[in-house]
Amino acid sequence: MRHLGISILCLLTMGWLANGCAETSSTGTQGQKTAVTIAPSSPNVRAGATQQFTASVTGNSNTSVTWSVNGVAGGNSTTGTIGATGMFQAPATLPNPTTVTVEAVSAADATANSSTTATLLNPVPLLASINPSSVELGTFSITVTGSDFVQGAQVMFGSVALTTTFNSTTQLTATGTATSAELGSVTVTVQNPDPGSVTSTNSEAESVTANASVSYDAAVRFLEQSTFGPTPQLISQVEQSGFAAFLTSQFAASGSTYPDPASTVTSITPTQQVFFTNALNNSDQLRQRVALALSEIWVTSNLTVPPQGMAPYMRLLLQDAFGNYRTLMNDVTLSPAMGLYLNMVDNDKPSATGHANENYARELMQLFTLGLDLLNDDGTPQLDSSGNPIPSYTQANVQAFARAYTGWTYPTQSGQTLQKHNAQYFIGPMVPFESNHDQTAKTLLLGTTLPAGQTAEQDLSGALDDIFSHPNVAPFISKQLIQHLVTSNPSTAYVKRVADVFASGSFNGFGSGQRGDLQAVVAAILLDPEARENDDPTQAATTGGHLREPILYLTDLLRAFGATSDGAAPVNYATNLSQAPLRSPSVFNFFPPNYQIPGTSLTGPEFDLQTTGTALVKINFVNSFVYGSIGTGTTVSFTMFTNLAGNPGQLVDTLNALLLHGTMSASTRTAILTAVNAVPTGTNQNLQRAQAVIYLIASSSQYQAEY
Repeated sequence: MRHLGISILCLLTMGWLANGCAETSSTGTQGQKTAVTIAPSSPNVRAGATQQFTASVTGNSNTSVTWSVNGVAGGNSTTGTIGATGMFQAPATLPNPTTVTVEAVSAADATANSSTTATLLNPVPLLASINPSSVELGTFSITVTGSDFVQGAQVMFGSVALTTTFNSTTQLTATGTATSAELGSVTVTVQNPDPGSVTSTNSEAESVTANASVSYDAAVRFLEQSTFGPTPQLISQVEQSGFAAFLTSQFAASGSTYPDPASTVTSITPTQQVFFTNALNNSDQLRQRVALALSEIWVTSNLTVPPQGMAPYMRLLLQDAFGNYRTLMNDVTLSPAMGLYLNMVDNDKPSATGHANENYARELMQLFTLGLDLLNDDGTPQLDSSGNPIPSYTQANVQAFARAYTGWTYPTQSGQTLQKHNAQYFIGPMVPFESNHDQTAKTLLLGTTLPAGQTAEQDLSGALDDIFSHPNVAPFISKQLIQHLVTSNPSTAYVKRVADVFASGSFNGFGSGQRGDLQAVVAAILLDPEARENDDPTQAATTGGHLREPILYLTDLLRAFGATSDGAAPVNYATNLSQAPLRSPSVFNFFPPNYQIPGTSLTGPEFDLQTTGTALVKINFVNSFVYGSIGTGTTVSFTMFTNLAGNPGQLVDTLNALLLHGTMSASTRTAILTAVNAVPTGTNQNLQRAQAVIYLIASSSQYQAEY
């Protein structure tokens, strides 16, 4: 009867239908089972965010559902809440575990349900401000404010992760060290950790930047490495523009030059004086520093070469200081000065009575490009199965290269005819006399063979290409340049980083992208974290660095006090300190790169010149520099420091910053203050006070060793 009643109701309310009237029940549409489907499936939802869920009900005219989270109707604040429409609100703090079950149950049939697992992720951090907005190079601390920070959040300074302290969901503090790599405008972001590690971006957070500036102390230290000595003007420039901008300006600066001595000049002294006047006065400081380093690697000397050859040679090194190392190899090889010094000029092809001169062939590999042993990329020696170094070349290689370098003579002077052996002349590159060149085949390094019948130019180019492509060149030369500019004992990691730049020819926008680009190499050396790690005097370690070579010891002091000089006095003192410019005692330079400091395991090339005699010369120089005169052609000014003499503490601190980039030890400062305070006050004594401080700093071991 129940079914009949339903049929009669259909007739009364709806009328007859062609297909009859459908029967419904509490369990669903006749013939169908109620089913629930939920979407989306297994979503990821960030803390505090919302996620819309939908439920589809089939098999029942009642499509309503009830929602729950982890079995709790409507959820709760711990696992998240969900409303009648399926809008899920994730909790502000992630639960443990970080997955929750969202379930929809049919309102008409409690047995019909569907569920999905939602994975809760950390929120996207939002930044509002950073304080301070400007930090100096070296150690710094910043406070970041915003929202949605979580435990384990990491403040990023550019690509560098800072040591971060979580204060609250709206505040983080972080500490780090700003290096030249971050100089300029640096984006500060916050990275929330897993689950769902995410970094704030400009589209999700305010773009917050920090401008890393150069401190006075860092500027002084950088200039000690990249110039012939800091001056107040250059310190201010580096403080304001930063390291990279200073390098850019130096790479573009017009180069110094050396005039050609008259043919009648027999003394090297005038050219040496030019060396010092350039170093003290000219603006191309970095070019000159690199040229000095190159002159101490690619050594020639007035002990063999006359002044007329040394001046063009120094011009060549200045010209190629920021060029490509392969170009430098070619230009030096064809330099008449080097040709004379190492016997490549007029090197005759082998004959029945003799063989080609091997001097340049050997030194080019041993001293200028490869070194004696095969090297790893980090400058460490490769070892054979017995633990012994592996030679980088053989005597047979030397002989082959010597034959490749035959047939070259001095440049042909204007109005003269090319001869097998031209008259001695130093302007321009050497020229080939082809019939004097060995044209037999030559087996070189790396399996290279120069075929028979080639010209002198072809053999030279092939020989230099073979050496330049050798993997030793990058670490061998990179390490020596680091030693000359920054530190005597660079880490293997430092050497490898620079060697990699040598190989790529590019560094942070510097360089051409061609292997051997010296501009890129120099920038990489000076901007490397190891070069800059002691820029903050409060954090500086008394390791690294190097002894100031005598030339730099003199120029650093003279430039600090605004010296004007004709160069004569610096030449005399440099000679007495065993480093007369352009007069190296041998092809191994004034000091070898691998000289070990006696009684230590440390390399200290410049210490080879540190003897009892030169130590006394330094003290005598400082005494004359401060209290007397080092020569009528050189003057300095202490006026600025005399004006500070009424405040001994300020006087000492100012000179500490200028001469020691703020690294004076506390005990030294106390001792100097005691000495200054012993000088009576008064106008006439102010100069004496300033002189006392300058003398005590300049003669100290702390000044002689540049950290």
